[in-house]
Amino acid sequence: MDRVVIITGAARGIGYGIGQCFAKTGATLVIADVNLEAARKAAAQLDAEGAKQSMGLACDVTNIQQVQAMVDDAIKRYGRIDVLVNNAGICPFIDGMEMSPAVWQKTMDVNVNGAFYCIQAAAKHMIERGKGGRIVSITSLAENVTGPAQVDYAASKAAMRMLTVGMATRLGKHGITCNCVAPGMILTDMTRHYWEQPGPAEMIKTRVPVGRIGTPTDIGHAVVFLASPEAYYISGITLRVDGGHQAVCN
Repeated sequence: MDRVVIITGAARGIGYGIGQCFAKTGATLVIADVNLEAARKAAAQLDAEGAKQSMGLACDVTNIQQVQAMVDDAIKRYGRIDVLVNNAGICPFIDGMEMSPAVWQKTMDVNVNGAFYCIQAAAKHMIERGKGGRIVSITSLAENVTGPAQVDYAASKAAMRMLTVGMATRLGKHGITCNCVAPGMILTDMTRHYWEQPGPAEMIKTRVPVGRIGTPTDIGHAVVFLASPEAYYISGITLRVDGGHQAVCN
């Protein structure tokens, strides 16, 4: 399917896995990341996997000027934006009573403000174009459950969820849907060293009903569905992709 898709924080990890799933549909990808070299490399790799004429660009989502430039560059090159995926995010893992105001603010700036800037900039274009659009934000199970070292992260993901729900009510009349995907435990290059240890690996078998840890493409498949024409009547929801983990926690 010929679509232009912006994915933030997509040079590696879950963002790259989302890109892989869109690449299989023949989409054109805008891979936005704070690391320009990594973004360009990822875009080239994804074209080799089926994407078309993708580009990588630098974007710090906390900088509203860079977000607008990202949107403007995509429109200038491709003429339109069909899908926005808000994936850029951070999780410092610092105890809530030891966390500095600066750390708290940085988490909110990246996870919440960054998503807001991206949604607003992309949606303005979608409204002007008059062809609708799809916005998918990557939250987390932490939007509902948390722990001492994820106070800021959970608060930001809960805020991100309600930001997306609120925008779903605002943008629906323009044919723009807004949804969230909440990943469970996912194996990435950054988390591999932890999840492949004997203890955590064994825990997966007891806490995830399907019996395995998730992959970035597990998340990507869900995002591609929510961005598809078949999902037109789905808006304002969170789709948990966790192998049933939260059902066990509940």
